[in-house]
Amino acid sequence: MDELKKNFWLGAGIGGLIIIIIDLLVPFLGPLLGGFIAGIIAKGGVMNAGKAGLAAGVLATIVIVLVILAEMASSSIAAHLPHLGIGYILFITITMYLALFSFFGGLIAGAIRKK
Repeated sequence: MDELKKNFWLGAGIGGLIIIIIDLLVPFLGPLLGGFIAGIIAKGGVMNAGKAGLAAGVLATIVIVLVILAEMASSSIAAHLPHLGIGYILFITITMYLALFSFFGGLIAGAIRKK
């Protein structure tokens, strides 16, 4: 069981990294490919692969949001901080987009691999 959990988080981490790198170049392919890779690395059934893809999407979202917040904290954009409500909407949109497509990528990987 410990090996399964280790593979799950390894897959989620590598998948999240792939999402961040590829999503800058090809927007919809990044989450699908990152979720697919996370699902391949994570052992278990189809749902475990889907969960690994979902975790990869959430990890990538956290990194992207930290980059956005760091940019907002810079002196040139500090005047726009009162408009943080738009930032929450952007966060929810990015999370839904990356997590959903990564989940589908993980499900595809789990269905192809079949344990």
